[in-house]
Amino acid sequence: MTSGGKRELRLNEQIRADQVRLIGEDGEPIGIVSLGAAQERARTAELDLVEISPTAQPPVCRIMDFGKYKYQMAKREHEQKRKHQASELKQLRIKSFRIEAHDVAIKRNKARQFIEGGNRVLFTMMFRSREHSHADLGEALLLEQFAKPLSDVAKMDSRPRKDGKKMTMTLAPLPNLKQLLAAREKEEERKKAEEARRKAEEEAERNLERITRILPKSDEEDADIEDDGEDDD
Repeated sequence: MTSGGKRELRLNEQIRADQVRLIGEDGEPIGIVSLGAAQERARTAELDLVEISPTAQPPVCRIMDFGKYKYQMAKREHEQKRKHQASELKQLRIKSFRIEAHDVAIKRNKARQFIEGGNRVLFTMMFRSREHSHADLGEALLLEQFAKPLSDVAKMDSRPRKDGKKMTMTLAPLPNLKQLLAAREKEEERKKAEEARRKAEEEAERNLERITRILPKSDEEDADIEDDGEDDD
């Protein structure tokens, strides 16, 4: 085991088994062969024999470029860690609980974008001099203007808490946020289609009205023509 709790893979001469279930360098299953035959095949291919499942009976080994494999795994873990850290926590700073309604709306919309992107959001509100005695107003602002309006996409990860000159609150995405957003998008598409259908029907009705305003007069003229013809006979 490594210090991080991950199992170290055994390879080549480190493998202890009489037989192994071998997977070739292209990922094709070869079957059960002796350890010596598997090692020889790996040497011929100038690759490594890696024990990928030591608890199986017999152990499963694969022929591969172990150095390249380790590099790719390390690169993948680094990228996953980087993405996780980048999306783990976003911060929004509020200078005072006396913030203007317009600025509240801007910050709330920004918080919604962060949350819908899968990020947690840390709100930090600052208190100046005499404002320290009105912590209740700061808490009310965070709860009423941010936590409640965003409750359709977020849950409270930590309630408003004052620490010295600042008060913090953290919101986290709802566990089923992806499903909620997908359902919302589907509903919006349905509404757009319904609105387009309604407009098309209204346009068709308007066109029909224009036509019917003309047709009655034409029908009367046709009838007069037919009557005149009968009189002539």
